[in-house]
Amino acid sequence: MNRILFKILIFSISFFTLTGCDDFLDKEVLGNSTDKNYYDTRYKLQAALNAGYDVLQMDLFNECEWRFGEACADDVWGDDEGLSSQMGQLVQFRFSTSNEWVQNRYTINYKGIHRVNQVIANAHKVKLSVDDYASYKAIREILGQAKFLRALYYFNLVKTYGGVPIRPEVETVKNLVIPRSSEKEVYAYIEKDLREAAIMLPARYMGTDAGKAGEGAAVALLMKVLMYQATPGEKSDYWREMVRLGEFFVDGRSMTLGEILKYDSSKEDWESLRKRLWFKPKELNSSTDPYETENTELPALQNAYSLEYKDYYGKDIDYVDQFFQVGEFSKGSVFEVVFKESADGSEGDINEGTPIYTNHYSSTPQIWTTDDIIQQIFSSDPRRNYTIGHQQYAPDGDLCQSGPGRYLSLKWYTPIKDRPQYGGDNGKNRRLIRYAEVVLMYAEALNECGQGAMALVQLNKNKAQANTINNSSALYIGGGYGQMRDQIWKERRTELCFEWDRFFDLVRQKRAADVIKTYGAKRANKRGYYFREGINELFPIPQSEIDISNGVVEQNPGY
Repeated sequence: MNRILFKILIFSISFFTLTGCDDFLDKEVLGNSTDKNYYDTRYKLQAALNAGYDVLQMDLFNECEWRFGEACADDVWGDDEGLSSQMGQLVQFRFSTSNEWVQNRYTINYKGIHRVNQVIANAHKVKLSVDDYASYKAIREILGQAKFLRALYYFNLVKTYGGVPIRPEVETVKNLVIPRSSEKEVYAYIEKDLREAAIMLPARYMGTDAGKAGEGAAVALLMKVLMYQATPGEKSDYWREMVRLGEFFVDGRSMTLGEILKYDSSKEDWESLRKRLWFKPKELNSSTDPYETENTELPALQNAYSLEYKDYYGKDIDYVDQFFQVGEFSKGSVFEVVFKESADGSEGDINEGTPIYTNHYSSTPQIWTTDDIIQQIFSSDPRRNYTIGHQQYAPDGDLCQSGPGRYLSLKWYTPIKDRPQYGGDNGKNRRLIRYAEVVLMYAEALNECGQGAMALVQLNKNKAQANTINNSSALYIGGGYGQMRDQIWKERRTELCFEWDRFFDLVRQKRAADVIKTYGAKRANKRGYYFREGINELFPIPQSEIDISNGVVEQNPGY
């Protein structure tokens, strides 16, 4: 009997103890932020957006940018091209689906997506103390920038891997495994973000806000996204819409909110769209507040940017200064990744600066170019003067020690006066979208739409500006579709070379196999010769993603 009573006593104590623990754990912890209250102010939402921008500054993000966009193409050589390394296997197109760089690029862009999804999913939780127009505008701009960043990260993924999983804005245990969307579906998702971002943002941020993505960045990236869906030589709505966007961005023709959105009232009424995008609700508008309709015109972009080599203040600078600190936020820069020197000795992602350009421009550069490649890119073009070889001097007198036969781009160079106090630090911004590319995209779309004469005008705008470097007068000449297309592609290579986009440009032009295999056939290590047409235009989905999903995420053909 005593034994039975003892057991009952122990059970009772255990029951009340467990019940007490349960009650304790269920109690609200006062004073702490949770996912339900963290985003209740615009300042907290801004902090979340800053984390989304932060991924652009990470060393791994930028390492992946040049490895895929530059090192896999035909404009450079590299130190690490042997088959014994993961990098060497990547650039020789002899890699496995477990290649670390294939995984890194996938992971880092989804990290960016996850961060900006927090902004987009939680913006509705912000509580405004007042209903003034400025408060709505501030939240709207934060949300618009998040949409731009999400589009940029997905664009990196879709042009690298094809269709990828579109992650839900709110992650739960039930939706951890998401199958791949089609390439067309991913592009549609990107377009929607960019169209909405374009109507939510000011034309361009200036002053202390310089560096934030504005309307110009959204429209420029939208043009590029459309271009990557178009096929050279085939008429399509993609080319036609690029022309319309070029007329707006470059020529100054007006465009309405409804036009860029491709607004369809049967899918969403205007007032619901306005509320979703944080335009001030109609019922709260005062007589002095603007009320944006589908016929409201977008802020003009024509005078916000220029092909002229001018700094932020409008002062003349040299061509290469566009890529130095003096040229940050210049008239020719549409969007750039902002870095700030830490000056405290910290390295890597901690200091929000990157040594990536310093790594290229050193005694043992990771990538370089050669005299024969320079001849192909530039011929006699004056922009040729901004690559320098071994034992040649940079504009500020620094001696290049690249090694015999190796040439470096001054786009990677950090002038002596701008160099950081500590070696692992840097404060030089990376130009991600330049106005010159906007003009060249416009020229290409015009040519694809049968407007060769107008395409030549836009093409020669950029060439004429380059001629100011040495007062030369050479211009491109008119011709048929094929001749104009080849001239535009040549100018793209000349103007945008060494900016980490060459491989993807070749792929979307449908000539990656021909160019890269021809390049590889001339090299001792055959780098690029093993490119498989119809397969290597896309990289494989990382094997770990296939395995974790238990086959729900399917692999690309050929891998």
